[in-house]
Amino acid sequence: MKTAVKRAVKRGSSHVCDVMTEKPVCVESGDSLRDLARMLDENEISGAPVVDDQDRLVGVVSRTDLLRRLLEGPIEARPGEDWLDLLMADSVGTFEIDVARLGTVDDVMSIDPVTATPEETVATVARRLAAARVHRAIVVDPSRHPIGIVTTLDLLKVFPH
Repeated sequence: MKTAVKRAVKRGSSHVCDVMTEKPVCVESGDSLRDLARMLDENEISGAPVVDDQDRLVGVVSRTDLLRRLLEGPIEARPGEDWLDLLMADSVGTFEIDVARLGTVDDVMSIDPVTATPEETVATVARRLAAARVHRAIVVDPSRHPIGIVTTLDLLKVFPH
């Protein structure tokens, strides 16, 4: 695999801006996990940057992070509580209190996301993703505002067909 990336880069270095998805869907710090689940589902995405009130990157959250919380529950969860059913419930009444106990995006996000700049080469970012064992890098401007996302699937675009 490394050889294929090197061949693609030698023929003409691809840059992150050539393969990234622009204008990423972001989630705000403090959003509920129920809102996160809906947003991921509605946009058919597996993860999103987390931004503060000034739209600066503060983390990244994925379906895997959400699933882990739903399977484990919050730290103070009682044994046998089924958190996955709570998130999927249509009725808000009695479930709202329990869903709130799950926490917010801040409780499950990764606070040190892999980032990239539009000018970086695809090979450089691919190595960074592999080293971190993650599937997405958040493309940021100099002020850390998310301007794109590049995923491992996006990186496959540089491989010859």
